[in-house]
Amino acid sequence: MREIETQDTVNKQKIGIQKSRIIKRKYLFLALSLSFIVNFDSNAAIPVIATYAENLGASIVMIGFIVGVYSMVHIPSNIVFGRLVDKIGRKTLISVGVMLDGLSLLLYSIALDPVFLLFGRIVHGIGGGFGGPATMAYISDATSQRRSGRGMALYGISIGFSNLIGFLLGGLVSQIIGVNIMFFTLAIILFIMTFSTFFLPKVYQHSKNKLNFMEELKIFRKTVLRKSMIGPYFSIFAMMFNMGIVTTVYTLMLEHATYTIGQIGMILSIMVIFSIIIHYPAGILSDKLGHVKVMLIGLIIVAAAFGVFMISFDVPIPMIGMILLGLGHGLIFPSSAGFVKTKTKSSESGIATGTFYALLVAGVAIGAPISGQIYSNSTEQITLLFGILTPLIVALILLIMLSFYRNGK
Repeated sequence: MREIETQDTVNKQKIGIQKSRIIKRKYLFLALSLSFIVNFDSNAAIPVIATYAENLGASIVMIGFIVGVYSMVHIPSNIVFGRLVDKIGRKTLISVGVMLDGLSLLLYSIALDPVFLLFGRIVHGIGGGFGGPATMAYISDATSQRRSGRGMALYGISIGFSNLIGFLLGGLVSQIIGVNIMFFTLAIILFIMTFSTFFLPKVYQHSKNKLNFMEELKIFRKTVLRKSMIGPYFSIFAMMFNMGIVTTVYTLMLEHATYTIGQIGMILSIMVIFSIIIHYPAGILSDKLGHVKVMLIGLIIVAAAFGVFMISFDVPIPMIGMILLGLGHGLIFPSSAGFVKTKTKSSESGIATGTFYALLVAGVAIGAPISGQIYSNSTEQITLLFGILTPLIVALILLIMLSFYRNGK
C-alpha cells in the first residue's frame, strides 16, 4: 500500500514538474518573438550584404567570403554553443545571442572597409549560434510532450515569418532609408529585445556538475548519434538541401526562362506562405498520427514538388511546385523538431536542438554548391532530379524506421 502511495506521489510530482514548464501565453509569445528576431536580422541582410560589401570595395572573391563566412561560423557554433545552452541555461544564452546579433548589425552599419564587415559577419554567426539553439530549447522546454508537434510548429512559424518578412523588408527598407541606417535600426531593435529577455520565466534548471572533456564528448555522442535521431536529422537536412537547390539553381532557371527578379521573389514567397499556413495543422497531425509518419508525407510531397518543377517553367507550373514545396516544408519542420523534443531529455536539449539548427544551415550550404556544380556540368532535368531523389532516399530510411517500430525493435 505504501509503495502504491509512493508511486502516486512520484506521478503527481512528475505532473507538477510538467505543468510548471508550461509558461503563460504572453511569455510564450515573447519567446517566439525572440526566435523571430534572431532569424529576421540575418534574413534581412541576405538581399543587400553582397552589394554592400561591393560598395565598401570588396573584390568578387572577398564578397563570396563575406557572404559565406556567416554559415562557416554559424554551423559549428550551433553545435558547440548548444551544449552551453544545457550547461548555463536557455534564458541567459538567449540574452547573449540577441545582444551579439545586435552588436554585429551595429558593426555592419559603421563598417568602412570589407575586413571590418567580415569581422561583423563572424560576430553575427556566433550570435546566431547562441540564439538559435537557446530559443528552440526554451520553447521545447515550455511545451508538454503531448503537444510537442504543436509547440515546434509555433517555433517553425516564427522562423517562417522571419524568412518572409526579412527577405521582403531587407531590400525594400534599405532602398528607402539606406543600408547603413537599416542595419543601425535593426541593431537598436535587437538591443531593446535583449532587455526583454529578462522577463522570460525560467523553465529549465541546468546541472551544476562539472564534467571533463571526455565526459562532455560522451554526452554529445550519446545525444547526437542516437539511432532515433536519424529520421528527424536526415529529414530536415534533405529538406534544406532541396532549398539550396531552389535558391541557387532553380532561381537561375526561372531567370533564364525570362522571369524578372521581382517575379522570382513572388514565386519563392508562395512557398514560404504555404509553409506557414500548414505548420500548425501539421503539428497537430504529428501529435496524433506520429512524427515519423508526418515527416514521411512531407518528404514525398517535397519530391513531388521537384517532379512538378521538371514539367515546365511556364505559368502556373512553378507556382504549383512552390505550393507543394511549402506544404512539404511545413510538414517536415514541426514533425522533425517535435520528434527531437520527445526523444531528448531536458539536459540534452541544447545539444540536440543545436545540431538540428546546424543542419538547417548546413543543408542549404551544401545543397547550393553541389546543385550549382551539377547544373554547370549537366542539364536542368538532371539537376532537378536530385531534388526528387534526396527526399525519397530519406523517406525510404523512415519507412525502415517505421517497420522497426512496428516490430518492437
